[in-house]
Amino acid sequence: MGTLFSKALAAAVALALLTAASEPAPKIHGRIPAGAGKPPVNWEARSSVIDYQTQHLHLRGDVRISQGEISVESEDAEATATSKDSRSSHWVFSGKVHVRAEGQGELHADHATVEILNGQLASALVTGSPAQFQQTRSTTGRLVRGHATTIDYVVSSALVKLTGDAFLTDDQNENDMKACQITYNVRDQQIRGESDRCPDVKAHMTIMPRSNPGSAPAAGSP
Repeated sequence: MGTLFSKALAAAVALALLTAASEPAPKIHGRIPAGAGKPPVNWEARSSVIDYQTQHLHLRGDVRISQGEISVESEDAEATATSKDSRSSHWVFSGKVHVRAEGQGELHADHATVEILNGQLASALVTGSPAQFQQTRSTTGRLVRGHATTIDYVVSSALVKLTGDAFLTDDQNENDMKACQITYNVRDQQIRGESDRCPDVKAHMTIMPRSNPGSAPAAGSP
């Protein structure tokens, strides 16, 4: 009887271990004090290491930080506080980085640095091969897409600055712009192409002609 009980207990323990191993570890949650009139910045990940001596935080696995409608997701992130109260910090994200701002577009990249100033997500600088940006305009449904070596997103002014072999296109109009640097104001939907940093490269736009949308009149009609 004792042997049977021992075998049954061993089998139950083994099953529990296998089940636990197959399920992802629960996420760990944290919070950064909010700025004046702003919601707090929340973070979560599968694992975290906090060093209070150096004010350093290391997150791994399904990392996500968010504030309101703005979020940054990646596989790995490291943060260092830049103020004594930890309301300001410098973050470095790596691995399948995805920056999302509802109504202002999305960024996809290999690497990103994010600044949190006084408890508010202030800016994101993403780099990739290439880094990519896209936005669906809520008023028209048009998809605006772009890519560059680096893309700098300034939250407060809703500016997206594409630098290095920059490209931006409007799918509906099929208007393509290429330049050394392109600045896109997401809020006002204004585009500016510059080549000051690349004297040998001129800003260039291609406007595709459209066929006449009207059909030929039927026979006998005026």
